[in-house]
Amino acid sequence: MEWKINKGSKGCILCNKEFCEEEEYYSALFDENNIFIRKDYCTSCWCKDKGDELFSFWKTRLPKKNKPVQKFVNNEVFLDMFVRLAGKNEPSQRNLRYVLALYLIRKKIFKLKSFTRENEEELITLYYPRENKEFSVFNPHLKEEEIEAITSEMSQLLNYPYLEQEALINTD
Repeated sequence: MEWKINKGSKGCILCNKEFCEEEEYYSALFDENNIFIRKDYCTSCWCKDKGDELFSFWKTRLPKKNKPVQKFVNNEVFLDMFVRLAGKNEPSQRNLRYVLALYLIRKKIFKLKSFTRENEEELITLYYPRENKEFSVFNPHLKEEEIEAITSEMSQLLNYPYLEQEALINTD
């Protein structure tokens, strides 16, 4: 599965407030008639009811103008960590593998192929085109705060000051 999703807007969809440099805001995907539509919300409007079509969301930050984009970590590091965590059953390891999968999907390393149920658990099948491989990932249904905590742990583990927060999405 591959989707075309529009880029972020310059302001909030509800109150029309324009985002400022380095301001945090929420981006959300809505499933509207089997088409994903991206909508951006300021932090004040994020708490308002958005309806039942909400599919996924993430917190992001508007970058500084004319600031070069920094790449904080080589994607191969995340890919290696993801592969090494295969078959690990400790909850923290499974959660980390899930967050790594989200990151690698966002960075277009993996493509989402399917969702299945196995032994009362949801599994996500990912396709890795570079090596023509598939991977299965347990979906632990993490909350946004849990994803952010794991991201923080990853940045400390890898000794990076911070990771790109907008790279991680929540798929509740």
